[in-house]
Amino acid sequence: MNTTLLAPQRPSGIPDTLRLPSRDTRTTLLDRIALHIGLRLLIWGTRSPRLADDRERHARARRAHEANAARQHGYLREALLAPRP
Repeated sequence: MNTTLLAPQRPSGIPDTLRLPSRDTRTTLLDRIALHIGLRLLIWGTRSPRLADDRERHARARRAHEANAARQHGYLREALLAPRP
């Protein structure tokens, strides 16, 4: 069956996608601001945290925190298990 006569006809023969009006190639101010903010967020999100720079200081602080928690736990255990008068 011949469908060429049933298809929509274009008077110029140029496809519609090639007849788009020319667009302005410049980026708007709002788009540029959004791009700058996005770039800054990407840079900020991929920065190396301070933890990676000073592992020894972090390890020392963690050991001190664990020691304090163990000491508090021991004190509360003794206080709860002590005989009451």
